[in-house]
Amino acid sequence: MPYFTDVELGKSLRQNQLFPVYFLYGKETFLSAGYLQKILEKAVPKGTESFNLQKFDGQTPDMVSLQVALEGMPLMAGRKCVLFTNPNLEKMKKEDFDSLLELVKDPNPTSVFLIYVNAYDLNPKKMSRVKKLGDAAAKSGAVVDFAPKTQGDLVKFLKTRFQKGGLTLETPVASAMLQRCGSDLSILAAEADKLISYKGESGGEVTRADVELVTRKSLEASVFDLSKQMLRKDASGAFRTLEDLFALREEPLAILGALNGAFLDLYRAKAAMLASKTEADVAALYPSYRGKEFRIRNAFRDAGKTSVTVLRECISILSQADVQLKSQRCDAKAVVEQTVAALLYQIAEGGRG
Repeated sequence: MPYFTDVELGKSLRQNQLFPVYFLYGKETFLSAGYLQKILEKAVPKGTESFNLQKFDGQTPDMVSLQVALEGMPLMAGRKCVLFTNPNLEKMKKEDFDSLLELVKDPNPTSVFLIYVNAYDLNPKKMSRVKKLGDAAAKSGAVVDFAPKTQGDLVKFLKTRFQKGGLTLETPVASAMLQRCGSDLSILAAEADKLISYKGESGGEVTRADVELVTRKSLEASVFDLSKQMLRKDASGAFRTLEDLFALREEPLAILGALNGAFLDLYRAKAAMLASKTEADVAALYPSYRGKEFRIRNAFRDAGKTSVTVLRECISILSQADVQLKSQRCDAKAVVEQTVAALLYQIAEGGRG
């Protein structure tokens, strides 16, 4: 049986297909939580949850009780469901992991065994136990890695959500909303619902003005604005944006981290341009841009405004500030302000390259 995508899992559920074993994990926890609930609703008849749904905490695994639950018969239903949440597979005792593996390899046909992990980032290519469990679960059930969505997928998600709310969202406006709100599906869903409530039941089209009026700009988007202001050598604008972030109670370390990410984008884009590489080449090299392709596009647009040497120096300044914040007792806001000032000075003194 298969390794599924989330789309394939949804199709199987719509066809009322249930497997005796599911292994669900991945970075896109908004989706994984939603599909977990859908499987539970399919597997456990309404009104029988108190005796046909048993939940076990993987942080403190009791493998004997887990086995007893899986071998037990359902009451007043054709099947029961056992949910095993967030086992730390790589740190489990060997005997516990071996027991889990056997339960997956030889499932009870009257039980649905759900292994759900959303507290850890699992990588079967680097974690031998994750791969071993995944291979076993794929033979007797279904495995789904809820990977981050591409920008195209996110646009489709937004358009579908607004359509269900009786509104039209054109692709350029959806893309603008992604740049403003970020690529986190849970945040996008919440911001979309705010817009749907704001527009009411009258229908119509969502505009860029609606998006800017109602939605909250993400830290990443605000720091992107900050980096653009610095590249334009707009010191007053940069410090106004920084003060706005402090007023929103954004953590100085988070601001610094986002700023470091923005300058890394610029450095990668500049290096790629000097090597005659394209946006697609950078995206292929760094999978973390999945769903955030606009960051590469923006970086290629802006990287020509300064030299690779200046960008390298800016990253060094950010690295030193990061070490200072993490290793010393200091005024964190002051460190970030001093860092922005140092970056502005470096950009002003540098030349084009």
